[in-house]
Amino acid sequence: MSKRATGALALTLLTGGPALTGCSAHAAPKPAPTQPFIAFNTCLVTDPAGLTPGTPGARAWAGAQAATAPLHARASYVTATSAQAAGAIGGLILKNCTLIVAASSDGQFAPTVEAAAKAHPEQHFLLVGPATTTANVRSLPPGDDLQERVRQAVTDSAQAH
Repeated sequence: MSKRATGALALTLLTGGPALTGCSAHAAPKPAPTQPFIAFNTCLVTDPAGLTPGTPGARAWAGAQAATAPLHARASYVTATSAQAAGAIGGLILKNCTLIVAASSDGQFAPTVEAAAKAHPEQHFLLVGPATTTANVRSLPPGDDLQERVRQAVTDSAQAH
């Protein structure tokens, strides 16, 4: 090793930085800032068809994801039968879901959502299915534009939160 290289190495070790030996020093690139998640969790419960393309569950999930991604919010989903719906929704309440979206092909979750909404008036629900008069449940009829309507409903709910 030459005297110049040895001196540069010693200077680097002593100063903790690059030695000025004619070589250019480049600062390490700064990491991209990350956005923290906001305290808003959208949780979807679907019928056994789950996220099969074209189903209300798939459309609701796409809408929830489209809403939560730019807001840096969280979205998750579970599938359940009618018999499992009460337990699934109860689990989502315990999971601290801010908004629970229930989507099924035949509105089968409506009675369970109604009961859960009455038992937990502080919990917000979005029901894909028949209209309801329960204050903390918003109903959306199924249809081709369901994805966009769910996206808007989740966005509105997150912004109001």
